[in-house]
Amino acid sequence: MPRSLALLWPGLLLVCCDKPGESSARQETSAPASPVERRQHSPAQPSQGTPAALRELLNAAVKIDSAPLREKALADVAWDALEIDPELAVEAFQHLTADSPEKIRLVQHYAMRLAEQDPDEALAWAEALGSEQEVAAAKSRIALVIAETDPQRAANLLSESGISGRDFDVAVVQVVQRWAARSPPDAAAWAVLFPPGEARPAAIKVIVEQWLPRDPPAVFDWLDSIRDEGLRKEIARGMEGIILQQPKEIRDAWLQSADAGIRSELDQQREPAIGDVGGNLPPSGK
Repeated sequence: MPRSLALLWPGLLLVCCDKPGESSARQETSAPASPVERRQHSPAQPSQGTPAALRELLNAAVKIDSAPLREKALADVAWDALEIDPELAVEAFQHLTADSPEKIRLVQHYAMRLAEQDPDEALAWAEALGSEQEVAAAKSRIALVIAETDPQRAANLLSESGISGRDFDVAVVQVVQRWAARSPPDAAAWAVLFPPGEARPAAIKVIVEQWLPRDPPAVFDWLDSIRDEGLRKEIARGMEGIILQQPKEIRDAWLQSADAGIRSELDQQREPAIGDVGGNLPPSGK
């Protein structure tokens, strides 16, 4: 579910312009305000929206002695330059502390912009970044862009990116959603390779939601093909939760394709599935 850059931009800009500790950082120096520091306290002038003005601000930013102020000033220049002079923006955020939250956000944003123009160029740029964390962050965002047209390639890239934790879980769901729209069996074959955790059941849910309305027999055959007991229960639980949320006539139509054994497995997961979906049940859902 990657948002368009138009939607991503305001949220990212809001985060980068209001970091904790900003007020205290400004009190660390009593020296006269640099051009970058003055800019934070006064309305932007039209001339500041030119590459030459941004270059001047960058040159001033790198000379700021206070590390927190310098990081803030560099980030401001980078964000402002993204639309006007992307190369200068990259130069600005390359001065930021490696793996800092602000630099990671800028890396991710720039990677998505570059991938929309040329995914291969974006990947080459990502590979040249200075740390494993930055490379992984960039590749995960490139995967989201690629997923629009080539979800399998995006899935492979995401698997190899090295990204982990919550960022991986979110990216997985977004890629799987697009892959399942094109080929649910292939998306399912990828999702079951994940280790236990939040990403796997979330991906299974996305796949089954798109697959069941299109081909119920194939979905139940997939469940029947799973030999790992824990994974099989996880799939059945997710499947039962989706089935329970449908009107009775749809549930009955889908379950006509399931044999007695599959129905029994689904029934065994009813209570945990009800807990998963909460109040999202039709009146006769229980």
